[in-house]
Amino acid sequence: MLKRIFYVFSGIALLLCSCEGKVKDKQQNESPASTRTAVNDSTATAKFEIKDKSFNFGDMSEGEIVTHTFHFKNTGKKSLVILNVESSCGCTIPKYDKKPIPPGGEGKIEVEFNSSGRYGKQYKVINIFANVPEKVVELKIIANIKTQ
Repeated sequence: MLKRIFYVFSGIALLLCSCEGKVKDKQQNESPASTRTAVNDSTATAKFEIKDKSFNFGDMSEGEIVTHTFHFKNTGKKSLVILNVESSCGCTIPKYDKKPIPPGGEGKIEVEFNSSGRYGKQYKVINIFANVPEKVVELKIIANIKTQ
């Protein structure tokens, strides 16, 4: 009697396993190839595209505070996530939206430069750490601080 029950349950278990595999195969065959590729494509990446990676404020007086906004686009196939933005100097403050930018989406990084205590030609670097192939994108601002 116990042998029969064992064989019946074993048969049911085998039947269920084989049916589940067929359902999964059928679902995969029915879903569009583009969807499968997008989900399973490990080569899909985010891409940071920006026209101008540098901006020159030109001549300015010591003590002026100026801002510039860098506009960029995610031309990749994965959401762009900015992990951190750092500047080379405390006089340069970057501000950015921390939300992921979807493929085709646009974003901006606003940079404020305070020229207090600075004189002559100034070169400041802003490093953007993101989930892009190059890992770090470098932006630059330039200014020439005139003495009064």
